[in-house]
Amino acid sequence: MNVETLKETFYTLVSPDIPNDWDVEEAVENLASLDEEKCRSALNQVQVIWPVSHSLCFDYLKTVTSALDCFAADNLSEWVNSTLDQYEKQGLRAAQRYMADVEGNFLCPLRGESGVPFKRVHGRLLPYLRGLSGSSLELAPHDVVYTDSSTVYVPHEITLFTDDADNIFFYKLIVTYQWAFIACSSYTVAESAGSNRQGQDSSTEELWLQGFIDSFPDPRLAGDLYHLLETIRVTTFLESELPGLMRRKRSLSDQQQSRGLPLSVTSEPVCRLRDFFHAADNRSADTSLHERCLALAERHRTHARSAMDSARLTRTLYRIMDEEAVEYTPVEPLLYQGVMRLDGVRHARSQRLEQSRELFVDALATLLLQQGQAGSTAVAEQPPEGPGAAPDKEGVAVVVDARQQDALTASDSTVVITIDNEKVQLNDELQRLASSIISDLGYFPEQYVSSAVGRAGKGYAPFPAGANEEGPELTGPVIYDEWDYRRNDFRKKWCNVLEKPIPLTRSSFYPLTLQKYHGQIHRLRYQFELMRTSERFIRRQRDGDDIDLDALIESLADSRAGLAPSDRLFIRLRRDERDIAVLFLVDMSNSTQGWVNEAIKESLVLLCEALEVVGDRYGIYGFSGMRRLRTDFFHIKHLDEPYDELVKQRISSIAPREYTRMGPALRHATTLLDRVDSRLRLLVTLSDGKPEDYDDYKGEYAIEDTRHALIEAKAAGIHPFCITVDRHAQEYIGHMYGSVNYIQIDDVKKLPHRMPEIYRVLTN
Repeated sequence: MNVETLKETFYTLVSPDIPNDWDVEEAVENLASLDEEKCRSALNQVQVIWPVSHSLCFDYLKTVTSALDCFAADNLSEWVNSTLDQYEKQGLRAAQRYMADVEGNFLCPLRGESGVPFKRVHGRLLPYLRGLSGSSLELAPHDVVYTDSSTVYVPHEITLFTDDADNIFFYKLIVTYQWAFIACSSYTVAESAGSNRQGQDSSTEELWLQGFIDSFPDPRLAGDLYHLLETIRVTTFLESELPGLMRRKRSLSDQQQSRGLPLSVTSEPVCRLRDFFHAADNRSADTSLHERCLALAERHRTHARSAMDSARLTRTLYRIMDEEAVEYTPVEPLLYQGVMRLDGVRHARSQRLEQSRELFVDALATLLLQQGQAGSTAVAEQPPEGPGAAPDKEGVAVVVDARQQDALTASDSTVVITIDNEKVQLNDELQRLASSIISDLGYFPEQYVSSAVGRAGKGYAPFPAGANEEGPELTGPVIYDEWDYRRNDFRKKWCNVLEKPIPLTRSSFYPLTLQKYHGQIHRLRYQFELMRTSERFIRRQRDGDDIDLDALIESLADSRAGLAPSDRLFIRLRRDERDIAVLFLVDMSNSTQGWVNEAIKESLVLLCEALEVVGDRYGIYGFSGMRRLRTDFFHIKHLDEPYDELVKQRISSIAPREYTRMGPALRHATTLLDRVDSRLRLLVTLSDGKPEDYDDYKGEYAIEDTRHALIEAKAAGIHPFCITVDRHAQEYIGHMYGSVNYIQIDDVKKLPHRMPEIYRVLTN
């Protein structure tokens, strides 16, 4: 096929989009060298990639020719799907790198030569991590390498090397670097322990580092610079602490580069600085600007003593780049370096500080009681106004002196506490807790000591009672895949479902509904009461309530024929208890405005009144959303929640919201029902239209994803059913649910009358 024909075919495939003619010609000219069959196979994947990323599609067309030299056209679809997985997990650059190394990233796993999965090394890495840290750090797989200072997240699988031992070592290297960031207080660095900090709630204050990075005009550049400089400092720390491990790391440097590490190569100063500690061969500079930056980095490598040194040099390098008007292009970090996620660090630190504070105050109060230093003095719970300042006459002067033993790590500190001019000798447990707190905060809050003195002075009881407030619990977001029929595969971790309490509104809807359907509710209760148990006759039993005539006649016939007669001659009446769990999923999209919304709520009221009589377990949830990152899943009634006034108020508060992204809601409902052990599990959807969202979730794509979510529910042993009031439902509903798993109600006003009847048929 010539280039012009290829261009015309490409424009047809991506219609109605009209990309730049030069870009198209450059991308498709490589295909001209392929035979017609391979060329058509390559072009068939354009419709799969183009809706996901235009840039990735152009890169694919430039790469596919060399890829088809490595494998047959039959494997092309699988290669494309694997590339798209990388794109959705880690972005465009990761997908480009994946395509570039066909042998290592695609063919090796295809031949069974894949790398080392996390589950294989978890058993040996977790003891190693905890041995390094001396604490109960956790280890978990993730798409991105990082640490929140409580958990270290590593890749699901490492396939960088052909030798498993090297891949296992690289897992170890990642864990070691992430631990070193924690040990060196890289993310919990604090500028000073000034007196203005002493009155703050340390468990909720912002990370100093976050404010520092946000203070720059370009926070992304400042964050990358700081992270890079901390990686240089941490590398020096590890060279001293673990020289054997770092020697092996250097021996793998050539292999890392040949397999795609460092992850990108440009002439930007930041990249050059990153390469500075990665490979000695890259330390040469092309310009005076590079030389100046590299000289500062070399000095930092040998002289940096704390994370504050990295912060100061970040200011200097940022100023240099700003003065030289260097246009910064964000770069990806080295794999073992990972990324900074300061929100996660702040959350983990807050939880850890709350626990450490309680343990420290408890242990110090006990120590003071044992030493008799607290006496009977009444101590104010609030700390003094400044370090060393004395409080009221009835208080106790508290002085905390945190002496850092090693400037490299803030955790190597000794805390000296003075109460009323008398030093308190802290035991090992208290020193360990104090060092942990200093590592997180950069200082030790005097209010912790004041609280302990106060408890000891009051005859502290180690288990104080606290109010146990109950209320709706927000979860999530929960992440689900989404089915893409065009590529015949899932878009991995594509949709977020957020479980929320429904906003309550005051109304007289519920009592008015009871009054409106007063007579029908009485009939429903009677009808559903008859459904509490089911009765059936079991024939051919050895004992029972009556004689089975058919069995008796057969027995007599066998006896006269000379055969051994059966002794199973009775009928037994068996009463079976109902074992049913049903989840009602209510469409709360904006199209339910008006009569539809009112009819759905009235139907739920009638059904709840009836179900309370029969005793089936049932839950009610509503769903709506806006794009893939926000599907709202509203809690109205949990499966085991009592039917009380609050539930009635939630039903009355059901109201139209946004769009109908049905697939994620169905998957989340399936997850909830899958936790329930029941003979019959029903998932009943109440909707007024076909699935649709603001983005490209519409038409055939939305219908196919919803259909696949229903197939997943059936595979989990859950029976899905749909009650729809959409007059055009015949066009799509049968394809999604199957011909017998839905009912279309042509008049929305009939819904309250029909719904209990439908439920009775489904459960019988």
